[in-house]
Amino acid sequence: MLKLIKIGILTAAFLTFCLPAPLVDRVQIPPVAQQPKPVLPPPGVKHLPKVEDLVLEMTNQARRSQGLAPLSNDEELRNVARAYSDDMLARNFFDHTNPEGVAFDERISDHYPHRVYVVGENIWSAFGYHPDKTQQVAKEIMDSWMNSPGHRENLLSPGYTHLGVGVSARQNKIRATQEFVGKSKSSGLGKLFTFIKARVPSSWFQVPS
Repeated sequence: MLKLIKIGILTAAFLTFCLPAPLVDRVQIPPVAQQPKPVLPPPGVKHLPKVEDLVLEMTNQARRSQGLAPLSNDEELRNVARAYSDDMLARNFFDHTNPEGVAFDERISDHYPHRVYVVGENIWSAFGYHPDKTQQVAKEIMDSWMNSPGHRENLLSPGYTHLGVGVSARQNKIRATQEFVGKSKSSGLGKLFTFIKARVPSSWFQVPS
């Protein structure tokens, strides 16, 4: 039996910065966009950027096949996703809520200071895979999510506009996280989004009798 957790629309906190810019011949020069600093993995953990990129590509392929717009890669969200995959590995847990009780919506709000209208998260856990087998790992992640109704709904939701993927490995243990946000007002306010956790083996989802 699948355990489904239904979450209402969540709105991330946002910050607005007013930065002065110089004027040249009365033409305002916009400030240069700053690239977010990459998250450094804890000792013994490494990031798998090739797997991350392939999961993003496969996600957008799945969306295009359903006539949906592709999601924009967001490096800030990738940092949020990587940090959470790192944390799950380093502290040996697997949940949308960390040991301190901070849920995914709070995490995104704390580390992604932009106005959004909906947020979502997919996570995945496995062991026994070689981290360097990029195609195999990415395919296993996507197959698990696409075969799970809650994860599939996140992947194919028309309300999301941006995505960050973070995949981390410690030896043959792997954690993957997808952070979704919708920055458009048409992101489906009032709609309930369903998500569940994916894990190998599938017996994780069975409720004891």
